[in-house]
Amino acid sequence: MADDELFFLLRPEFPAPTPMYGRRPMGEGTGDIESLFSHFLSLAHDHRLTPKKVIDLVLPEVLAKLSRFEGMRLGWGWDKHAGKEMINSGYVAERWSTILSSATGQAGLQLATMAPLAAHVYGDMTTDQDRVCHQCLADDETHGRLPYGRLLWRMKCVTCCPTHSSALVMPVCGRPADTTKRQFLRVKLSGVCSDCGSIGHRCNSVGFAIASADEVWRAEQCRRMIAAFPAIEASNPAQMPRRIKEYCAEPGSLTSLALRSGATISVLSRWLNEPGARLTFDQILDICGTEGLELASLLQGRIEKTDTSGGPVSPKRIRRVVRPVDHAAIKAALKAAVETGDSVTLVAERLRVDIATLAQHADLYSEVREATRNRKAASDTARQDAAIAKAEAVAIKLLRDGRRLTPRNASSEGADFYPSAVEWTVLALIRIGLGDRSVRHPTSALRMSEVFLSKIEAAARRVRAAFGETQEKLQLDYR
Repeated sequence: MADDELFFLLRPEFPAPTPMYGRRPMGEGTGDIESLFSHFLSLAHDHRLTPKKVIDLVLPEVLAKLSRFEGMRLGWGWDKHAGKEMINSGYVAERWSTILSSATGQAGLQLATMAPLAAHVYGDMTTDQDRVCHQCLADDETHGRLPYGRLLWRMKCVTCCPTHSSALVMPVCGRPADTTKRQFLRVKLSGVCSDCGSIGHRCNSVGFAIASADEVWRAEQCRRMIAAFPAIEASNPAQMPRRIKEYCAEPGSLTSLALRSGATISVLSRWLNEPGARLTFDQILDICGTEGLELASLLQGRIEKTDTSGGPVSPKRIRRVVRPVDHAAIKAALKAAVETGDSVTLVAERLRVDIATLAQHADLYSEVREATRNRKAASDTARQDAAIAKAEAVAIKLLRDGRRLTPRNASSEGADFYPSAVEWTVLALIRIGLGDRSVRHPTSALRMSEVFLSKIEAAARRVRAAFGETQEKLQLDYR
């Protein structure tokens, strides 16, 4: 047997070639995993390409091979709001994780997004702007790696770093403008200032603010949850409401839970009793805080107590206070609105009630609505008549002077005729009524009522009766 045949039989199994390096997100398997947006920027940096070049040159070939995304295109808006949609729990994050997995040959990139929570909760969970912990970025450099953006930092409910108990800050360059790099020299990389190139955002002069115990608890719970994403993604979403239902088995327990956690009883009841119903992530975190439950375990369908040595964590969601309605005051306000001309919207705003509450007094409500419609119709009629009178007067003045009916000539008479004004449209229709075929039919006339158009036609007849049937089209002078 030849040597090359022996090597063919004994060679190791090489992975299938991919367009890009098989890079894994930093911090993988922990609560400090790199966000998919930061991972994509790091991946582009490893290839010495700008992220836009990767999108334009590399990923289209990958996207073309994925039949489930047929017809989709990547391009503008991928980094909008610091890549918010790329790391959220929606279909955009799923699409990006699938494309990057195909491009690198690495599975499990959805764990660098909030996608594992998609079947368990609903709502927007990520911030519109990037946030960092300067001490964590300094630790990255100490360990010999480039600073990177954590998925944890992009969660709305997380306001501090659980490791250093310091508030997260937005990375704003604090150096003078003359030290910033020119646009084509800037590097787009998480943990690096895109203005001056400072690694770890050392250019940011914002001081460290100490977070409260409640903020640290919330951040730590979210970090443990992110570390447990593989188990949460594989768990049955129906188990969580079942466990809470068992937790509130005693009479009155559900009402007490709603009062403590700032939830609405009807919302909690629907979540517990209707299959497929989901709560917002913030509401579930508030329940865990007030009851001392482990968030990661609850999302997997287990009730486990956690350390809340400082006492229950106060809920961030505050229940809406429903004030009793003074129907006598509503009646008096509606009667006054008929005389003063106020609309039902203004009455509702003044009394701090909704329109449906006003509609309970059907007679007065209908009377106010009818009075509002009549005033609006009278106002519209007055405005239309004024516009017609203005355009007709200008037309008569110009024709008496032997001048063309053009907006420029009309403006020279002291009238404001500009394209967005109704007078402009009226003058154009009068010109058409006089036989001027050089005028385009204004598109705004399509929205005019038949009554309004009839009035304009009558004005055109009056002008035509006084000054002739037609206007000759202007001739071009080539001399």
